[in-house]
Amino acid sequence: MKKIIISCLLTAVLVTAALVIGAGYFIGNYCVHFGLERGTAENPQEPPKAYALLMPPEARHFAKPNYPSENWNIESDDGIYLAASYFKPERRTDKWVIVAHGYGCTQENSYYIAENYLAMGYNVLTPDLRAAGLSGGQYLTLGYKESEDIVLWAQKIAAEHPDAKILLHGVSMGAATVMMAAGKDDLPDNVVAAVEDCGYTSAYDLIAIQLENSFGLPAFPAMNLLNWRCEKKAGFDLCEASPIEAVKHARVPILFIHGTKDTLVPPNMAEQLYAAANAPKKEILMVPGAVHAAASQADQQTYFLTIRKFVKPYMNDPNS
Repeated sequence: MKKIIISCLLTAVLVTAALVIGAGYFIGNYCVHFGLERGTAENPQEPPKAYALLMPPEARHFAKPNYPSENWNIESDDGIYLAASYFKPERRTDKWVIVAHGYGCTQENSYYIAENYLAMGYNVLTPDLRAAGLSGGQYLTLGYKESEDIVLWAQKIAAEHPDAKILLHGVSMGAATVMMAAGKDDLPDNVVAAVEDCGYTSAYDLIAIQLENSFGLPAFPAMNLLNWRCEKKAGFDLCEASPIEAVKHARVPILFIHGTKDTLVPPNMAEQLYAAANAPKKEILMVPGAVHAAASQADQQTYFLTIRKFVKPYMNDPNS
């Protein structure tokens, strides 16, 4: 009888484990598809469903800066076609900025910030990050592989314009991208500073918070199952998308910006990032009342004036 009870218990444990793993497999796959995979049968460039549900197609278009522009492209280290627009200011200058857009967006979402930099006399590059806009790729990696692509864009500018002084500016996932790029050894010396706007400490921590706040799911085992499928489907570990680790090795000065009313990326993440940063110089600007990714519009004057003052020593331009 004892052997039968033990056998039944072991069977129950194995069946339960199989059910949990099976459920985790399907739930994890769905979450990766829902949150990181772009494209539909009708539109290969459609953003992930998590973004598409919040932003209808008619609301995704923004006015292009009225400056001369060129289409640029490069190939990522893993063979993905990457597209960008290069905007020329009115006067010739060595000042450059690469503006990285956020999750589910395209370079069009960078046009507002690009317009302000153009008015300040910068050459501006607005890339479509991988799996966005005209760029190739099926999965977003929340800044992990995107940061490698930003380094390639910076290298292209440096190769074609050896005197260029390059600023990196990213918003939300673009901010995570910029922070991770700022800590890479192959970042060209032409990159002189970075601005991160409402970036997260890590993709893992951000998703864990959203799972708990939005769905009431505990981080364990939900995050473990999600990360398991993320590695298999999207080819990266969520823990690898970790700006807070990258800023500990930052090679350039970083300006941290965050809105105090951000409900998507908690404002205390900006404080954690600032505290962890081992950049040559760092500053933090908390914009009162600004929600996620809206600090530049909530207080445009303070936002861009702070940037100008921060980067002035590195641009060697009295008009910066």
